[in-house]
Amino acid sequence: MTSTLFADVRVFDGTGRDPFPAQVLVEGDRITAVADRVAADLRTGARVIDGAGRTLLPGLVDAHAHLGFGSTVEHLSRRRDEPDEERALLVAHAGRVLLDHGITSAYSGGNRLPRTETAARKAFAEGWLPGPRLKAASWEGSAGMVEPGVYDFPGVDGRASDPGSVARFVTDMAELGVDIVKLSLSGESAVVRGTSRIVQFTDEEVAAAAHAAEKHGVWLTAHAHAAESVKTAVRHGVRAVYHCTFADEEALDLLGAARDRLFVAPTPGIVHANLHEAGGEPEPGMEVEATRDAVRAVVPELVARGVRVVPGGDYGFAWNPVGRNLRDLELFVDWFGFTPAQALRAATEYGGQVMGMGDELGLIREGFLADLVLVDGDPLDDVRILQDPRRLTVIMKDGRLHKAAG
Repeated sequence: MTSTLFADVRVFDGTGRDPFPAQVLVEGDRITAVADRVAADLRTGARVIDGAGRTLLPGLVDAHAHLGFGSTVEHLSRRRDEPDEERALLVAHAGRVLLDHGITSAYSGGNRLPRTETAARKAFAEGWLPGPRLKAASWEGSAGMVEPGVYDFPGVDGRASDPGSVARFVTDMAELGVDIVKLSLSGESAVVRGTSRIVQFTDEEVAAAAHAAEKHGVWLTAHAHAAESVKTAVRHGVRAVYHCTFADEEALDLLGAARDRLFVAPTPGIVHANLHEAGGEPEPGMEVEATRDAVRAVVPELVARGVRVVPGGDYGFAWNPVGRNLRDLELFVDWFGFTPAQALRAATEYGGQVMGMGDELGLIREGFLADLVLVDGDPLDDVRILQDPRRLTVIMKDGRLHKAAG
């Protein structure tokens, strides 16, 4: 069994407490010791990584990852109409880029090719393709359940409620082997202007989705900007709620009451990119500035209610490519008032929990999976340094070294 000893490191263990000096021993895919000094008999034969006082973090988790949008910091695609075969390769490429940037686990926010997503999950887990531990998702079911990638966000007015088709969609996706089924419970003004506040599914449809999800053992995720869509998501047991932009007091209280069973990913990364990097001024009706202002007000209210807020900012667009994901941590600090330690806890301990693996992932603790990142510098002093991959001198996933600079 391969063993690795991290010596002379400052450990941020994921709980949010102050870093402490320690040695960390990894055997196989697990952390087996965290101590001031690991006993000599346990160290015998171990590969030694001298941390030289650097900071050791748990592997980071993105809770709203898109591997199939087509763009990374190494490859920009403004088309998003590539043939399926090329899209599959882009998924594999995006997975490797995520891992290069210290993201060892990813909770998918949707993929137009769910079979490709489940294949990538298997390949990453088996280690013959580099990529994060992945929870695979369906494509984003929209009102009327049109084909993936076609979103007109017509709302619920003027169409009959169709819970049967929604239940079939969840069932079909579950039978493909995904972990997560995603529903766009509201529109998206950045895609179809003026639709973020328009509810897209009836209460009966979401209830049918929830029943089918429970029957088939999959999680539900909701794209939900509108207050009513957030409330519907919470009432029907949706596990991860994205955005929550225009949540009103009632929605916030519902989220707070359900804090032990759900997570919120407010996706500041894409909002920042739409404002500053999409090129040109936002068109009327895109609500970019209103979205920024609303989400900056909502997230502190969620935190005050004890809701677990997790990073993941819709990275994958050409103006918001995969590889910039850890900018979310900077925005958690600058926009939401988190300390760097709180932002890192959201990406580690809460990340392990959103992956459904909180008893073995997201902390540096004996018995936990050996997903580790060694950082040259102190992200507790300046969390922005995590955005520089050169600062990530060691990246380990499942006890296997993906990167070991020097």
